[in-house]
Amino acid sequence: MTLILVRGLLLALLLSSAPPAARAGISPSAELPDLVEKILPGVVNVSSTTISETVVYGLNDFFQLYGIPRQSKQSSLGSGFIIDAEKGLVLTNHHVVRHATEVQVILIDKKTYPARIVGHDSKLDLAVLKISDTDRKVPAGLRQVPLGDSDKVRIAESVFAVGNPFSLQHTVTTGIISAKNRTIGMGPFDNFLQTDASINPGNSGGPLFNLKGEVIGINTAIFSKTGQSGGLGFATPINAVKAVVADLVKYGRVPRPWLGIMGQGNNPQLAQYHGLGTNQGVVLFDLINGGPAARAGLRPGDVITEVDGQKVADPHELERQILKKKPNESTTLRVMRGRRSLDSRIKLTEVPDEDRLPPGTI
Repeated sequence: MTLILVRGLLLALLLSSAPPAARAGISPSAELPDLVEKILPGVVNVSSTTISETVVYGLNDFFQLYGIPRQSKQSSLGSGFIIDAEKGLVLTNHHVVRHATEVQVILIDKKTYPARIVGHDSKLDLAVLKISDTDRKVPAGLRQVPLGDSDKVRIAESVFAVGNPFSLQHTVTTGIISAKNRTIGMGPFDNFLQTDASINPGNSGGPLFNLKGEVIGINTAIFSKTGQSGGLGFATPINAVKAVVADLVKYGRVPRPWLGIMGQGNNPQLAQYHGLGTNQGVVLFDLINGGPAARAGLRPGDVITEVDGQKVADPHELERQILKKKPNESTTLRVMRGRRSLDSRIKLTEVPDEDRLPPGTI
């Protein structure tokens, strides 16, 4: 009895003096450096340059107006990762390469390759790049990173991010998943993984890894009052990305439907001021000429309250319902026009180049 009791006391003392991870049955991440060493070659830095031309006007000695063309360059730095080594495909954020005239991808060994934008999607903030060497061939020896399953990610799970913050290439930071399904007002697909792993300007487009070395998210945004990491980073779940990558490579875009309207969420004050028949739904304040809604006869001042029987309270909800459809499919909108309710059957078409549409177009 005494021997068993002594052994029990010794065991308790050993456990109490052990590190917290050991007491909880969690092995320390001694293997993390080995894991990082394996995946780093698959992470890249992305440098994009936008060249814009302007004309500076003046007068010569004979009072003739002349213009001097000038070029200005703007550079943007971000991160990315290789998803197909054989084809030289790299995934990054759309905002990293938006409007870029030149794009370069820098590997961990400092080798730099030109890249072209194969496809992009502003809704999910994604872009697929293809890198090539001077012979326009895919460079040999590229290493791709494995993609995980973001649906299986758990809150408080350990993760690490790799990227190019402040041009400090291949920086590794660690943290946990702070929350899932986070909405931060960036669009209809708000469904971010939140992490406290340090993410700063230049990390955009870089991977967020689990401890298996699998990409579970693309670091896309931070919440900060200073512009630097405040422990609130947001990554697009990799499952949402996997669902559209094939379209980006095949079509250069994700074929999506649109209504061709701009609207805002309704409220009692707005309804009273404009004499609307309801204080719910989405109030249309403009329509795109030739768009599906305009062709169906919708007008500014109409209020969309339902899409295929589902109530909508704001533009994001409306857009989410529309994006469940495919181009050339039809949808039924419940519309309030003044105090009259009507159903409008609309055939959706594929949205044109979103970069040329007014912001907020659905």
